[in-house]
Amino acid sequence: MSRSIEYPLAGPRPNSWIRQAPIAVESDGPKIAFKLLILFLLVLYSNIAVVYKALDAFRPALVVAVAALGMMVLELAQTRRRFQLIWPQGFLLVGFLGIAFISSFDAMWVRLAFERTSDIAKIVLIYVVIENTVTTESRLRTIMLTMVFAGLIPAIGTIDRYVHGILVEGSRGAWKGLFGNPNEAAYGLLVLIPIAAALAGKSRWFLRVTIWGVMAICLLAIFLTFSRGGLMGLFVVLGLVGWKQKSVVLKSLMIAGLIGSVFVVSLYWSRSQSFKDISQDTTYNQRIATIRAGIRMFEANPLLGVGPGCSIVAYPIYVPPEAHCGCQLQLVIHNSFVQVLSETGFPGFALFMLFLGISIFDARKMQKGPLSPYAAALEVALWGFVICSLSGGFTYTWWPYILIGLVAAMKHIAASDQAKGANAVV
Repeated sequence: MSRSIEYPLAGPRPNSWIRQAPIAVESDGPKIAFKLLILFLLVLYSNIAVVYKALDAFRPALVVAVAALGMMVLELAQTRRRFQLIWPQGFLLVGFLGIAFISSFDAMWVRLAFERTSDIAKIVLIYVVIENTVTTESRLRTIMLTMVFAGLIPAIGTIDRYVHGILVEGSRGAWKGLFGNPNEAAYGLLVLIPIAAALAGKSRWFLRVTIWGVMAICLLAIFLTFSRGGLMGLFVVLGLVGWKQKSVVLKSLMIAGLIGSVFVVSLYWSRSQSFKDISQDTTYNQRIATIRAGIRMFEANPLLGVGPGCSIVAYPIYVPPEAHCGCQLQLVIHNSFVQVLSETGFPGFALFMLFLGISIFDARKMQKGPLSPYAAALEVALWGFVICSLSGGFTYTWWPYILIGLVAAMKHIAASDQAKGANAVV
């Protein structure tokens, strides 16, 4: 009896071909996809396919974006992490893409509408990659640093072309590609200012000084574009950055610097169109004409609009005769909100405004937590987009969607940190 207890009975041998399912391990998420996201941002800011035209046939930005998405899916499967698409921003963006796709079938220029819709699809792709790969505060900071330092490329390019007399409209600086238009160059750079300020505030002295140097270069480049909308957006951004400083001294210095910059701009403004007697300004009147035309496009096509990107085609048809100066026959609507309303109808406009408004609200709400500096920076950057959008058609540009993608990623990071803290207490 004792021997039977000493030697346990031999059970059936397990089948050698059966493998135990891998146990999910805690990780920071997709690593290779995250590195490809950094590469994508570098490609985007460098405009490498525009600078080196031989690369344009290879579509480097699209190739890197698709590779990042593919690696993200593979790495999520390997680590058994869930795919993330936050409510409601992710679903609002996908819905906006769906409305743009449907609107394209009834567009004034179907081919142009589908091309613009494909641009939105690329934006959705990168948005998804950001939300699923920027999973820690360290990664969030890395992406922001990449954006700020990559912004040096178009900033230096704008300054260099201005110094060498390669100007737009005879007096305005710009660079190439995404930064080839002075207004888009100013807007694309100014959204980096609050991000750089937040990073500088959480860095050691050497990196802090370096980031302030980058900000100075970007500010000079913005000024040299002589973009009135860009400068108004910059003043709002600087004012908000100063207002959100906790230190009374820093807040006072930022506000004093803002007031001083207004005087500097008035002294060295060299563009023929200025802020004086704006009612007689041709470009100002053109902007008003495009907005009036956009409203008439919406009135005629309230459900689906004239099609994504097609306001430039519809402009000569819908512009009021008394508002048409005859200067240009085709103009894009110079207001992002009227642009999306006229091109995708009320459903697209509602989805876009909810997408933007909820993201600003979320960024403000997260300023009470440990990610406060980054949340404040993204909120201010989005307000910069809003101000610039009042005088420019920037609906299909990359920057607001990248910023909102980072807001969505921050929500996941904050929720994850909160869950870890709760588990630690238990």
